[in-house]
Amino acid sequence: MTDNLKIRTAVIFAFFLLLSPFSSAYAESDIKEGYDENTEITIKGTVTEIIHVKRGPVILRVKTSGKSYTVVTAPHRYLSGEAITFNTDSLMEITGSKYFGRDGNLYIIGRQIKDLTTGKTIMLRDSSCKPLWRNHRMHDRRLP
Repeated sequence: MTDNLKIRTAVIFAFFLLLSPFSSAYAESDIKEGYDENTEITIKGTVTEIIHVKRGPVILRVKTSGKSYTVVTAPHRYLSGEAITFNTDSLMEITGSKYFGRDGNLYIIGRQIKDLTTGKTIMLRDSSCKPLWRNHRMHDRRLP
């Protein structure tokens, strides 16, 4: 590889690395409160990153054997009120609705998250797929 090509590759990599936090923030303004059971999937993977979006949901980056997913959970205020925490390197089974944002990225709107290490199951939506935090007094109810 020539030095010029190495520099060009490094610049492109740095550019995409700088943009990655913005894709989660962009998702926050993009997803409505809708949850489509027709697009529901279950994945198993390891939490590689936990992103706290200001006045928005906690977002998990989950790596499976073949892919990496961005999982939208619930507002931080709701999670902390319910004493729900997430840890990196935890093995999780996540059921949720697939959603492609306007940014072209795939998101999963979480309904149920099971920590396969502890066996603890976290429900984020009720049997009608409505957010459990909907009846809590929240300053901002937007989902990403």
